[in-house]
Amino acid sequence: MMLLAVLLAVPTVLTAVYSLHDVPASGSSFGPFVGIENYTIIFSSPVFWRSVQVTLTFSIGFVVLSTLIGLAMAMLLNQRFIGRGLARALLIIPWATPWLVIGILWKWFADGSVGGLNAVLLMLGLSDTYHPFLSDPNTALPITVIAAVWRQASFAGILLLAGLQSLPEELYEAAQLDGANWWQRFTNITLPWLKPVLITVTVFNVIYAFLQFDVVFAMTQGGPGDTTQVLSVLIYRQLFVNTNIGLGSALAVILGVVALVGGLMIVKMFYRREAL
Repeated sequence: MMLLAVLLAVPTVLTAVYSLHDVPASGSSFGPFVGIENYTIIFSSPVFWRSVQVTLTFSIGFVVLSTLIGLAMAMLLNQRFIGRGLARALLIIPWATPWLVIGILWKWFADGSVGGLNAVLLMLGLSDTYHPFLSDPNTALPITVIAAVWRQASFAGILLLAGLQSLPEELYEAAQLDGANWWQRFTNITLPWLKPVLITVTVFNVIYAFLQFDVVFAMTQGGPGDTTQVLSVLIYRQLFVNTNIGLGSALAVILGVVALVGGLMIVKMFYRREAL
């Protein structure tokens, strides 16, 4: 409890206090008390609402793709085939790689001059020229989503695979004897069994989505323009570029509340369905 208080509670309280003050750039004191003025400035700023839109778009793509791809990988790796042990070991590699490294790798992979993504598209005949994915406002955000999903899907796959490993084979055998096809077995046996794990995976994905910074900053730093400026990048710019500590702290409080509410809504939705 003491460790959690030092690492979590104290910084959280300080951030909330900073958000109510006009903190000097040095951060040596709280500065004059301004109440909710920082929040008023934020909610009246079009830059903030544009960042909210980008964050929601990023989060929806991240959560949906990470969960579905993770489930597909878990279902595949739960089957018996030659090399299954190696495939399961390889699944851990993206998850074990730090977020910042993922961002750097994908920035190189999607590079408009020497990137491997363009080389693959050229080999497959899907493109006839190198495209600057991270400099194009139409493709920058989707590429950052894919990069983040590449790591998070392996995390989801590992947890869901563990859930599948605990599912008794007798349930599938009984369903097959009753004439259930693969879809009926999936919807009536697999998904209900995985529901607790799916709740955990989804909550983690929602929190990671709203708090994502490393991959986006390493790949685009919020650009081109503000097309990939999620809230965490906007917070960074206010705190460390503009040295507006009070405004940046208020943004951090808002983002923390949004991530918390999003996670609680997912849990509430799942358990409400279970009650019905």
